[in-house]
Amino acid sequence: MDIPIKASVISEPDTEIDTFILNVTNNSNLNISSIYPDLPYYLTFNEESIREVVLYSLMFVLAAAGNLPVFVTLIRNRHRKSRVNLMIMHLAIADLIVTFVMIPLEIAWRITVAWLAGNVFCKIMLYMRAFGPYLSSMILVCISLDRYFAILHPLKVNDAQRRGKIMLILAWSISILCSIPQVNFINNFS
Repeated sequence: MDIPIKASVISEPDTEIDTFILNVTNNSNLNISSIYPDLPYYLTFNEESIREVVLYSLMFVLAAAGNLPVFVTLIRNRHRKSRVNLMIMHLAIADLIVTFVMIPLEIAWRITVAWLAGNVFCKIMLYMRAFGPYLSSMILVCISLDRYFAILHPLKVNDAQRRGKIMLILAWSISILCSIPQVNFINNFS
C-alpha cells in the first residue's frame, strides 16, 4: 500500500522549490533513491529516522510533563517573590522553548526529510533552535552563580535581588546575541 507524502527538493540555488510526490514503499522507506540517486542514505526517510522520531517524541512527552507543571505552579504562586523561584521560572520558560519549538522541529525534519515552510520560517526556526538551549544553559549558570553568592555572602540580600535580575537580563541578552549567527548562516546558502 503506497501512501503519498509531499516533499520538496531545491533543484538549483536561488530558484523556487519544486514539489513532487514521493511514495512510501511497503517497508516504510521513501522511494527517493530512484528519483534522486545521488542522495546519501542519511538524507532519506529510513529505519534510523523512525528510531529518532520515536526518541524525540518520548523526550517531548517527558519534557512537557516535567516543565508544564513547574511553570503553572510558579505562575500561580507569583505572590511569593523569591529569587530562586524567579530563576526556576525562567529556566522552565527556556525548557518549554526547547520542548515546544526545537523537539517538534526535529521530529518534522526527520519525518519529511525536507524543509517545506519557506526561507523566512526556516530562519526563524533555526534561530529558536539555537536560542532555547543557549537560554537554558545561561539560566543554569545564573542559578549556580546565585547559589554561590548566597553561600559566600548570605547577609547581602538586597544586593542578591539586584544581582539576580541583572544576571537574568544578561542571560537573555547573551542567548539572543549568540543565536543570531544561525540566521546569518542561512544567507550563505539561500
